[in-house]
Amino acid sequence: MIHSQPQIRADKSSRRYDIDWLRVLLFALLIWFHYAVFSLGQLEGEEGTMELFNFPLFVIIGVMHQWRLAALFVISGMGSAFAFRRRTAKKYIQERGIRLGFPLIFATFILFFGIFEPQKAITGLFTVFPGSENMPYGHLWFIYNLLIYSLILTPLFAHVRKNPESRIVRTVRSILRVRYGIGIMFVPSIILAANAIAFKPWGFGEVGMWWEFPRYLLYFMFGYLMISVKEDYFPVLDRIRIPVTILTPIFSLIWYILSESASIPNLMAGGWANEGYAAVSGATVLAAFIQSFHAWFWCLFIFSWASKFLNRPSKWLSYLNEAVYPTYIVHMHLTFFPIAIFGILGAGYYVGLTIGTIFVMLGVMVCFEIIRRATFARTVYGLKGGHEEVAKLYPYNRIENKNIRVLVSIAFHALTFVMTIMLLALLIGAGILGEL
Repeated sequence: MIHSQPQIRADKSSRRYDIDWLRVLLFALLIWFHYAVFSLGQLEGEEGTMELFNFPLFVIIGVMHQWRLAALFVISGMGSAFAFRRRTAKKYIQERGIRLGFPLIFATFILFFGIFEPQKAITGLFTVFPGSENMPYGHLWFIYNLLIYSLILTPLFAHVRKNPESRIVRTVRSILRVRYGIGIMFVPSIILAANAIAFKPWGFGEVGMWWEFPRYLLYFMFGYLMISVKEDYFPVLDRIRIPVTILTPIFSLIWYILSESASIPNLMAGGWANEGYAAVSGATVLAAFIQSFHAWFWCLFIFSWASKFLNRPSKWLSYLNEAVYPTYIVHMHLTFFPIAIFGILGAGYYVGLTIGTIFVMLGVMVCFEIIRRATFARTVYGLKGGHEEVAKLYPYNRIENKNIRVLVSIAFHALTFVMTIMLLALLIGAGILGEL
């Protein structure tokens, strides 16, 4: 049973701007990453051939894929830790349900056309690991997993908040206080490796399913626990910055060599036991440790340097942080269309990647500016607040006449409706163009 706790006043001095900045930067990087990956078919040369000119691109994409989502789940866990300090367990679950659940349902049935096949969409929502081809929520699997993780770990969160000197908290502190930062570098990596050894042989890791499901849950939990003892966590980041900076590229090099030279198929992605290979062997154990250390050290690398340079406020940070969720929701609808257009035009991969990424970035920000001014659209597109927040924005804050404000509100809701139709049209158009 989860015991409710009294509301706690938020401590503004405890806000970490570096975490907010990382959230913004990593989601912006996500837009580039998705465009880069889904347009790879436009690279010149024979399919599957890695020309010397394209080699750095494949290395960057491969290495980045090992840690970018892991870091985002850690950041989400950290955000939950800050949120839990001023919310009861019941309130936290309610807010997670609204903040994550409503956009998930809206995307499933509207943005991904689930309304035309409701039974299939509902079945997909309640299917454990439906496979990437049958996910009714598309790229919002991140939100889907995050909602489940939040529900699963709420009892742990409540226990830690209620018992700040519990054995769990003391254990985390002890790990962080190990000399030279060895604890924070090695213990999470070993736990992640154990997860890989136990679960990775049996299923291909695709978009947060199979062995990746417990993996990302661990990252989410690590983020929460580290912020729960932030008085020890942030100082240790300063102590390990240099050794982590030295070791991270070394792990990247070893990871890349091992992944490219492995005789076992899908050694890094998982599922080789289904193809007749031994579930556990020296090669699979080594790969599990290298992959886990590699991903975790990248997380420590970006967190340590962000702590040094990004923990400062900015007039843009609040705005960009608010934009993260809605732009994440709509960005895939804007991504495929320019990929299809540049493919038809034969503009070339890197030209398309540059111009297309700029187009998507500008497009998602235009969508954000529209959504945030439509009171009834904010929740389903992932924004907090309603009428009170909208009233603070231009042009509402310049209009005194109530009737005019109502007309402006109607106009922005109509504009949001048109925007949603256009997003659907872009997705359909990209599919049609892709078949030409």
